[in-house]
Amino acid sequence: MQLTEFHRLVDETLPPSAAMRGDAIGLQVDSRRGTAQRVLITLEVTDAVLEEAVDLGCDVILTFHPLIYGPLARIDRADRVGRLVADLIRNDIALLSVHTAFDAFPHGTNQVLADRLGISVTGLLAPSDVPEHGMGVVGTLAEAMPMSELVARVADVCGSPVRYLPSPSSLVRTVALVGGSGISFYDQAVASGADVFITADVKYHAYHAAAGVIGLIDPGHYEMERFVPEGLRSALAPVVLASTDLQVSTVPTNPVHYASPLPLEHSSHR
Repeated sequence: MQLTEFHRLVDETLPPSAAMRGDAIGLQVDSRRGTAQRVLITLEVTDAVLEEAVDLGCDVILTFHPLIYGPLARIDRADRVGRLVADLIRNDIALLSVHTAFDAFPHGTNQVLADRLGISVTGLLAPSDVPEHGMGVVGTLAEAMPMSELVARVADVCGSPVRYLPSPSSLVRTVALVGGSGISFYDQAVASGADVFITADVKYHAYHAAAGVIGLIDPGHYEMERFVPEGLRSALAPVVLASTDLQVSTVPTNPVHYASPLPLEHSSHR
């Protein structure tokens, strides 16, 4: 398959018009060969991911997180983005990004995680102009449960320690969910009537603002999106030709390391 045809199929499946305005999606690095015979799907591009693509003989990397977020003043190998762009060009590997186009996809980032958490999606937090597409979801658990039980489930599924704020409700059932950095959708989460809002990168003062209003669970950015590459493969596999091999990267890309010298339960400091 030609790269232009693969790009067209990606856009047809994940409409760019459903993505957040100004997002850096689409073709980020072109290639001379212009083919898409073996595609490596990854959450984000790192040196190790690029090395994996070279070892596998891939001619395209399909990434969730864009590598290039803004105009490059220069390609400088001392800079991470510049180095990776230079290496992509040197190895003649094209790079495409989907980011919030996949977030907004009905079977995208949020649906994939909701399924794993046992949340039945009932609606969208912020619908887009594309029917059935939108940012964030709201749904229900099979049965109401204590907040502590949901926190434990999120930690288990996402494979991480979580930060949380208890819900004002003794039992929780309705959940708002935005994979990645989604606290900007806080007002929509509250308006949805959710007992709990699950999202990442929640700042300290947001917990104060939410106290007594809605529960918060922050499992981490990477941890919420770790299932995206496999979800992308599942979304694209039915529409690409059999001649295009879709490979999911096996390289972990989370740059964050964790240490927890204190018990994870809430502690008071005087």
